[in-house]
Amino acid sequence: MNAPTLSDCVAALEARRQAVCEQMDSYGSPVAACDADFNALVLERSEITAALARLVPIARGEARVIHPLHDR
Repeated sequence: MNAPTLSDCVAALEARRQAVCEQMDSYGSPVAACDADFNALVLERSEITAALARLVPIARGEARVIHPLHDR
């Protein structure tokens, strides 16, 4: 089995983000500020969105990854 590519990782993150958004859309309302389950979904969506913001430009070749040993 081949190792997953960066594009595979981006696709998996995007699929998970979509699933979280669907869970949030179908969540019963009203949502209290202390609703731990909903807040966990909000946090997960935020973390996935931040990860995608960093990875997508790299996957598209729009950003360069600095190698810690070779690019000093």
